[in-house]
Amino acid sequence: MNPNPTCFFESILYRNSEFPLLRLHFQRISELADHLKLNLDFDIDSLKSRLEAALYQKEEEQKLRLQFEIRESTLAIDIIETKPTHPFHFNIYPSIALVTYTDYTKPIDKLGQWKQYNKALYEDSISFAQQFSASQSIILNKHREIVETSLSNFFYIIKGKLFTPPLSSGAVNGVFRRFLIQNIAIEEKTLCLNELNHIEACFISSAIRGIVPVYSIDGRRYSIEEIEQLRAQTNKALSHT
Repeated sequence: MNPNPTCFFESILYRNSEFPLLRLHFQRISELADHLKLNLDFDIDSLKSRLEAALYQKEEEQKLRLQFEIRESTLAIDIIETKPTHPFHFNIYPSIALVTYTDYTKPIDKLGQWKQYNKALYEDSISFAQQFSASQSIILNKHREIVETSLSNFFYIIKGKLFTPPLSSGAVNGVFRRFLIQNIAIEEKTLCLNELNHIEACFISSAIRGIVPVYSIDGRRYSIEEIEQLRAQTNKALSHT
């Protein structure tokens, strides 16, 4: 898939013979079209048909990455790229380490709620993390508020309460973030870089990975036991969607 600085994309999970979060994906795509004052050239049923046509038949779990393009007054699907998700599967990803990436600050604007090609965010910040044997980087905005990570939304626990950075800080309005907010008690709350010492536990989430516990940020260690319990709880909630 060719990087295009003006393109938007969406990553959709296929699992257990279905697209479990398809309704939320279509909602987010529709909101993007409305924000750009564009029409869509597909509905949720035709989107599902196109996704099914792109599947690898023998892979039980797959990631489908849709790239969109603007064609006159329409937001259209340009490319669908399909990949197996192994070796790690949805909601059983191993815990990870994060580091803080300060060479880039994410702008605070409405379009930041959707995924766009951004080399500094999606490539450079991961390369930086790998230098320190971490998986992803913490992304900041100009106020040194934590926004998200290289590929995921960020969640944290303080005094037993679960929080996530607000969209007003610049966070992507992720599909799994939406699912969690609809099913679990979560508050939006800004978190500044110097407040990392206050958190008791944390995790990242995405529609492809589900909940992934974080055991370390910049060398600080965090317990993952409570996050593993939360992950089991969300698996039950997903089984009823």
